[in-house]
Amino acid sequence: MKKILFTYILMIATVVVMLTACEKDDICGATESTTPKYLIEFYDYEDQDIAKNGIVEAYVAGREDEIIQSTSNQLSLPLKLDQQETTWILLIKTTQDQETIELRDTLTLKYRVNTFYLNKACGYISTFSLLQDGTSPLLNGKSNTTTGNWIKQYVTETNEIENEEEAHFKIYY
Repeated sequence: MKKILFTYILMIATVVVMLTACEKDDICGATESTTPKYLIEFYDYEDQDIAKNGIVEAYVAGREDEIIQSTSNQLSLPLKLDQQETTWILLIKTTQDQETIELRDTLTLKYRVNTFYLNKACGYISTFSLLQDGTSPLLNGKSNTTTGNWIKQYVTETNEIENEEEAHFKIYY
């Protein structure tokens, strides 16, 4: 009888320890902040209030096989976390005299990475601060140049990349 009572108490103690040792599930919610991408919006150069929905492709220099395409008039580009500079090739295809022509412009962004702890479920996130010393952005390797091969003008909307909801950069073509 003592063995049965001892076994019963031991089982209850084991269940109690197992239940109290469990941690609550940590799930990073959909509304939590994440590391933002660099959001570019495209507009018509002639009438700058009209969004332009042409297909723009982008790839990191040297990685032509990993292409990101624009959706509607927006293009979201991830920035490198392990470096303080990312160079993107922006490609647009046009047709002239039934021939497809590819036009490329290079956009180099130099920035400071700001990493901070959000919470246990989401871990660390990073934001970016573009350098304001005239070296970011660089269009085709040149500072203070706003025109390129197909880009007719650009405007930096903000130097602080903290969310993906608002455009950081506008391109007119």
